[in-house]
Amino acid sequence: MGVRATCAIGPEAATAALPGRTSPTGCSPPLSVTIPLSDGLVVAACRRLHGDILMQRISDQTWNTAVGYLAAFVFAGITGFALGATFSTGCALDPQNAPFGCAEFLLSRYQTMIAAVIAAIAVFPVWRQVRLQGMQTDILKGDALRQRISTIGKMHNDLVKKAQPLREQLQLYPDHVDSVSYWAHDAAQHVDSCLDFVSGQKSLKLDGKQIAMARTDLIAKLTKLSRALWAMNWDVYLEDGDGLDDEEKAKFQDEAAQAEADLEMTIGAALKSLGAVRSATFDDITHARTKLQTLSESLLSRGE
Repeated sequence: MGVRATCAIGPEAATAALPGRTSPTGCSPPLSVTIPLSDGLVVAACRRLHGDILMQRISDQTWNTAVGYLAAFVFAGITGFALGATFSTGCALDPQNAPFGCAEFLLSRYQTMIAAVIAAIAVFPVWRQVRLQGMQTDILKGDALRQRISTIGKMHNDLVKKAQPLREQLQLYPDHVDSVSYWAHDAAQHVDSCLDFVSGQKSLKLDGKQIAMARTDLIAKLTKLSRALWAMNWDVYLEDGDGLDDEEKAKFQDEAAQAEADLEMTIGAALKSLGAVRSATFDDITHARTKLQTLSESLLSRGE
């Protein structure tokens, strides 16, 4: 089982971690990053995240100043070495190749190496920025996954609560039903209510592929069951068939007889489809949690 590690970051660190996220007043709000991890990884995750954000807080201007000082130090060292070599005759002067002295000769000779060192130093801020942007991307992906897990989980719980009365009502048939007509009327109301609820959840377009397929099948099964229950009480809904000729009444009677004959199978299919939606939801949440754990471990491995 994983736990959630919450790393509280101050305003300045929050600005460094997520550039552009500021409050309406322009002040960066404190940021709380929550990462689900195993127990042994919690402290390490928070410490490493704080360490990386502390590195980011060093501004580019400060780093450029440091690089300038380092370049000046390198130049001063070479100049000092050159002057010392000149006065000690350690550097043979060549007026044609180095008319300004030994310092020019040494700078010309080692300019490639010096440029490579300075370039390597200058590249570090870019590498650091790319690395931290990758961490920020992983954090945002983790937030999206946690939001999906929460949303899908709530949708599942709401569906379970909504479907429970329907399940109990359908399981009464046929052994515990005295009047099929009255029972069918009550069951039809539960079915229609659940059907509207499931259709409303589908309209949110938050389902993964597997859940979407299971929900579509459930809607089809509930629609068929609703029609069967309606057909069994057609004479009640149509006020005893007023306005219908004998052929139409015979058609409804045949449909009602067929619906009642297939009712147990229709109920079984609807209940099985409810279970399929539940299973698909669990699979979706499990997949999201696995991806979230992978992102958490990726955050831990950065910098190692």
